Amino acid sequence: MDFRLSDDQRLLDDSASKYLAGQYSFDLYRKQLSDGIAFDSSRWSAMAELGWMALPFPESVGGFGGSLVDIQLIARRLGERLCTDPWLTCAILPGKLLEFVGTDSAKRLLADIAAGTARGAMAALETNGHYDPGLIATRVTESGDGIRLHGIKSVVFGAEYAHVLLVTARAQNGEAMLVAVPSTADGLTLNNYRVVDGSRASEVVLSGVRLPASAVLARGRVVIDAVKRAMDVANAAICADLLGAASAMLKRTQEYARTRKQFGVTIGSFQVIQHYLVDMFIETQQSESLVWMAGILGDTPDCADREQAISTAKAYISRSAVLVAQKSVQIHGGIGVTEELDIGHYFRRVTHHAQLFGDRDHHVQRYMACQQRDGKC
Repeated sequence: MDFRLSDDQRLLDDSASKYLAGQYSFDLYRKQLSDGIAFDSSRWSAMAELGWMALPFPESVGGFGGSLVDIQLIARRLGERLCTDPWLTCAILPGKLLEFVGTDSAKRLLADIAAGTARGAMAALETNGHYDPGLIATRVTESGDGIRLHGIKSVVFGAEYAHVLLVTARAQNGEAMLVAVPSTADGLTLNNYRVVDGSRASEVVLSGVRLPASAVLARGRVVIDAVKRAMDVANAAICADLLGAASAMLKRTQEYARTRKQFGVTIGSFQVIQHYLVDMFIETQQSESLVWMAGILGDTPDCADREQAISTAKAYISRSAVLVAQKSVQIHGGIGVTEELDIGHYFRRVTHHAQLFGDRDHHVQRYMACQQRDGKC
């Protein structure tokens, strides 16, 4: 398999790296944490001008027709910089959900997201669902030309910055539905909170939210299939984000080991430290291969090939990135977990992302289930 980047991808990677290096410092990250925010409108507009919102969507809705690897290139740089802007959760994830649903109303909303003029948030998981979007307790009551929504959606990332929530629910006959709920709708309550990596999430409470029938974007099996595929896209990006964070920790730890002295010599001269650094390097290199494999093999509507590629990468890097973080903290010692040093913040990020949209156990089980089905969905 050829993992080499094209000329356009190298330009994209280089521009993302340079933009974030100039616009998103560790000091800015810490300020956002203290202010309780994870979003900046001017930076969002700049990302849209760079084409990051339109990148992975079809040209028919104003996109550039980019690939899953293109998404991963940006996600890796976001992970390197500890960037908490909800690019993945307010643009890519809801946008891909709308793309995979494919109805006319979904495409119109997708065009606004691709242009950077609208932000969405996918509200598809619930308290007892355990990463399964098919377990839906939220209910839709239809009457005349309108609907009413009742239910609670858990851990909806970026909801407080979204203009529209893409809510999964079930009709009275059990049919799955995808509903576009404006963030200003009466009966909609967001309980917002910060998660461990500094990003923001919400519990979404739908208390008899009344909407026109046109708010229903799709019905039937296509809804669940589209959510699962969108979550796989998100997981491929998360794997790249984890790779970026792990690579940044390795680089910083190598620099620290070359400069920190004990007993009159640098700690990098100690054999145990050298072994730790080698272990971190090996884990990072192996993770990188799996990340790009997921980007190439996971960019397909074939659910069997996609699920196996994505789950292989996520299961491995969920363990690998955390291992790199643990050794990085151990080499740094006590300062590795202080607020003033970025290493502890990287540790939080990889801990969070390793659980996001499926932890290691979930993806191991999904891979095994796919194997038992002989690759059939």
